[in-house]
Amino acid sequence: MYYEKPDRLLLGDHKKRTTDILNEIHSVAKRKSDDAFSDFVELNQDEFSYNPQVGKYIKDVLQSRQEALNIPELAELTGISRSYLYQLIPAKDTPPKTVKNNPDRKLLLAIAIALKFSVDETQHLLKYANEPELYPRRKFDAVILYSLERRLRLVDTNILLASKQCDLLIFGNEKTTQDE
Repeated sequence: MYYEKPDRLLLGDHKKRTTDILNEIHSVAKRKSDDAFSDFVELNQDEFSYNPQVGKYIKDVLQSRQEALNIPELAELTGISRSYLYQLIPAKDTPPKTVKNNPDRKLLLAIAIALKFSVDETQHLLKYANEPELYPRRKFDAVILYSLERRLRLVDTNILLASKQCDLLIFGNEKTTQDE
């Protein structure tokens, strides 16, 4: 379930905006009390992200668009194996028994492009995965940002990446896409 704020959606049980949490940390730090910080952490357990939520975020974005998540179609669009996607994206609200905890940044970007995520949704996805956000001063990231803005297909994004002498996104039978 999402909680909306003006410019972005929040995943899961999060009830506070990131800026609110940051303000609370700032306030607790002013008190110079490790006990107060420990209390803050204890009270805000549900506000912290962890990697298994990455797949839930992908699923939730699609559901917010009233689009059914179809793993076989996503596998075909991205070249990522079905079994890997089933481990990444939970079919139910509970994570699968084997969860992909650390999906590769390029794999996440391939999924974001294939699913026509906005730049904001993609940046949020990368944050949940503890991966660096897209930074326009990096050539690779600039190409990805352009592709997201233009809503290019994954194959067209890879063609553009190749033309700019950048690494390609995952597409086809690469090591990380094989059944594990």
